[in-house]
Amino acid sequence: LFLIDPEVGSGLVLWLPKGATVRRELESFIYGELIRRGYQPVYTPAIGRVQLYETSGHYPYYAHSQFPPIEMSDGDRFLLRPMNCPHHIKIYQSKPRSYRDLPLRIAELGLVHRFEQSGELTGMTRVRGFTQDDAHIFCTEEQVADEFRGCLDMTQFVLKTLGLEDYRVRLSFRDPKSDKYVGRPEDWDRAESALEAVCRELDLPNLEIEVGEAAFYGPKADFIASDCIGRQWQLGTVQLDYNLPSPQRFNLEYIGADNHPHQPVMIHRAPFGSLERFTGMLIEHFAGAFPLWLAPEQARVLVVSQKFEEYGRSVEAALRAAGLRVAGDYRPEKVGAKIRDAQLELIPYMFVVGNREADTGTVALRDRR
Repeated sequence: LFLIDPEVGSGLVLWLPKGATVRRELESFIYGELIRRGYQPVYTPAIGRVQLYETSGHYPYYAHSQFPPIEMSDGDRFLLRPMNCPHHIKIYQSKPRSYRDLPLRIAELGLVHRFEQSGELTGMTRVRGFTQDDAHIFCTEEQVADEFRGCLDMTQFVLKTLGLEDYRVRLSFRDPKSDKYVGRPEDWDRAESALEAVCRELDLPNLEIEVGEAAFYGPKADFIASDCIGRQWQLGTVQLDYNLPSPQRFNLEYIGADNHPHQPVMIHRAPFGSLERFTGMLIEHFAGAFPLWLAPEQARVLVVSQKFEEYGRSVEAALRAAGLRVAGDYRPEKVGAKIRDAQLELIPYMFVVGNREADTGTVALRDRR
C-alpha cells in the first residue's frame, strides 16, 4: 500500500497504487461530507515566508520540530509549512468580512512537514510529511457553541462510518502554572467553559479533562479511538482559538451588526487527524480486509479454464464500466488455487465463470469468507 524509501527520506511516504486508491476514497468521502456541511474547499502552498509563521507563533515555538528555513540568495527565507492555519487566515484576510459572511468554513487536505526525531518515526503513524484533513471556521462569539457542536458531530460521523465506535474524548486544557501558552487568561477560561459545556450537552463517551495538554494557542477536544485489538490512537481533533485572530497575532476583524469591527473566533478541525496515520490505523484495524467501498481491488474475475477467458474479460469490462475496481485472473491454474490466492489477498468478491456461466450470461459469486 505504501513505501518509505531511505533514498527519498525517512518518514516520507510514497503511496503505491493500492494505497493511493484507499486514500482517494477517503478523500472523496470527506470532501463530500464537507460540501454537505457548508465548507468551501481551498488550496494553499506547501511553503510560506518565515514571517508568516513568526506572526502565527509557530516559528520559533515549533523550531525544534520544523525543517530548517530555506535561505534564498536575496535574503528571503521560506519554511516548509508545519501548519495550514496561517494560510487559511490569509484567505480570510483577502477581503473585508461582515457578520453576514460568518461562519466562514474553509477546508483543505493540506500537506505539512515536521522534522520528527528519527527515533520517533513509526511506519505510517508518525512521519515527517503528512496530509491533514484540515478545516478552519471563522465565526462570531455567539456562533461558537453551534459550530463546535457541528465539528464534534462530523468527527463522530466519520468514526461511525468506518466502524470505529470504541473511542473516548479528551478535553485538553491549559495549565495555569505553565508559561508555554499564549493569549489572555480570560479568553482561555471562556474557551474552556464553552468546550466543556458543549461536550457535556452531547454526552460524549468517556469524556475526560486533562490539564496541561492544550495546544499553545487554545483548548481542544481529541478523539482517542481503539482499534480491533484494543490499541489506542489519537485521531480527530477540534480546537478553539482566540489567539491567532487577536491583535497580537493576525488582528482579524469583521464588521458587526452595529457597524463596528469585532474579532472573530477561530476553530481548527480535523476528523482524520492525518491521512497517513488514519490509513495506517485502518490497515491495522481491518487487518487489510477493508470494507467494500475502501478495498483497493473490490472484485476479481476467476476463469475455470483459459478457454473462458474471452467471456471472463467481458464480465471484467462490464464490472469496470459499472464503477467497480476489478481485475481478472486468467492464469493456467486450477480455480481452487485462484480462489485461495484471492482470499489471501482479501479481495471482497470473486466472480467465477465457466461453461455454464458463459452459456447463461451469469457468474458464480463468492465472497472472501
